[in-house]
This record gives sequence, C-alpha cells and structure tokens, in this order.
Amino acid sequence: MANKPQVSIIITTWNTSLVTLKCLRSLNKYLNHKLDFEIILVDNASTDKTLELVKKESNLKIIKNKENLGFAKANNIGAKKALADILFFLNSDMELLDSNLISLIKYFKTNPQIAAIGPKFLNPDLTPQASVFPPQTPLNAIKEYWLGQKETYSKYFPKKLSPQNVYSISGGALVIKKIIFNQIGTWDERYFFYYEDLELCRQLKNKGYDIFYYPKMKLIHRHGESGKNLASDDNQWRRLIPSSKIYHGLFKHYLITAILWVSQKLNPKR
Repeated sequence: MANKPQVSIIITTWNTSLVTLKCLRSLNKYLNHKLDFEIILVDNASTDKTLELVKKESNLKIIKNKENLGFAKANNIGAKKALADILFFLNSDMELLDSNLISLIKYFKTNPQIAAIGPKFLNPDLTPQASVFPPQTPLNAIKEYWLGQKETYSKYFPKKLSPQNVYSISGGALVIKKIIFNQIGTWDERYFFYYEDLELCRQLKNKGYDIFYYPKMKLIHRHGESGKNLASDDNQWRRLIPSSKIYHGLFKHYLITAILWVSQKLNPKR
C-alpha cells in the first residue's frame, strides 16, 4: 500500500473461520476503491481453517499468536502494527451491509470532540440489536430492575436516527483515534473477554471525551460466535463474572449481583 491508509481495521479471531471470511469479504466488497484502508487480522491460535480460508483476501495483514491471548491483548497487538491515525476495532462476527463506514469516518473527522464512535448493530434477521450501555452503577440497576425504568442499566439501542452522544458503546465495532487510544493506555489487558469495552469507554469519559452512536452505519452482528465454544448456553453468564469483579470492584459486583438476584425472585418473568 503506497499511501498511509485512512483507517486500520483490526479484527481479532479465534475459531470463527466462516464468519471471519464473511466479515473480510464484506469489507472488501463495500470499501475497495472507495476508502484507503488496511485490515489487520490477529488470530488467537485458531485450530480451525481460519487462516487457510482468509489468506487470499485483499488488504490483509495477518498476525498469528501462539496462544489465545484474549480480546484486549490481541487487539493491542494489532493496534501496534496499525499505520492509520484512525483505528476500527471490529469483531470477526460482523458483516458490513454498505459503504457507510465512509460517512461515519467523515462525521468522526469533522467533530473533533468525539474520541470514539460506533455504528448500529443488527441481528441476522435485520432487527435492531442493543449495543449502547448506560453507566453500570448499582443505582441504575435498581432503577431498571426494581423500578422498571428501561435503558438505565442494560444494553439498549437508541431510537433516534441521528448521531448522538452516549455513555458507552460496544467494542464489537468501535472507531477511535489512535492518539487518544494510546493516551488512555489502550485496551486494558486485565480483561480476557467482556467488560474491556466498558473500561475503555470509562477511561475516555474520565478524560472528558465524547463517545457517539452513529446509526446511519449499520452492520450485522452474529452475536456470540467468538465465545460460544467457551461455555454451554446455560452457563454463558458465568463468563462475565471475572471481568465484572475487575470492572466494578468486589463490593459493587456483589451488590449489583444481589440487586439482580432480588429482581429475579420478585419478577421471575423479567
């Protein structure tokens, strides 16, 4: 690539060969000849045919880790190799539907107060998927789970069609300025999987930066593909516990757990 790319797209993958291939092909389908970009694929020691399947895709650099280092550390490895001033961290189970990443980046560049920005997520059936988080506090947990005030604790999707300032966005598709990413210390590698996006957004907020949701750009998220082999469906929630303890601290973690437990006992259908 002769010129410095406008955006470095960093994808961490682990045993998601088919969806990773679909993700890469959608990027090249909608962005080739429209945007100067590079794709950095960080493979966390996949044992399937991921690297064999993707090796012929365009604009692709591959980094092979010798073991599964987790989402945060693998993303940081990719970011160190990135040439662009704008980083787009993208899950391997995402699929672009059009070229609106270009309009997102244009909006991002023309609004310097925004440090990070994310698109609208869709389920495979094209229904909206929640990707925005309110502050994860015990008070907000009480508001939602005891008082019935929606979108005060749980992940949600904004209904407005215009870009808007939000508290936190999913790390599944997150665009950030590299200089600010490095300033806040990059992805926190204490988190192996989950909560690293909440931590990153918290650090941005602590520095006074804005985080935006940009619904004009939509992409399909095949939620859970990267982690489905780590636990059975009934036990997926258990994978959140170690990261929750880090993010909230032990006292708040157990307090929020108690709030949710009481809610389930009082409203078992919730």
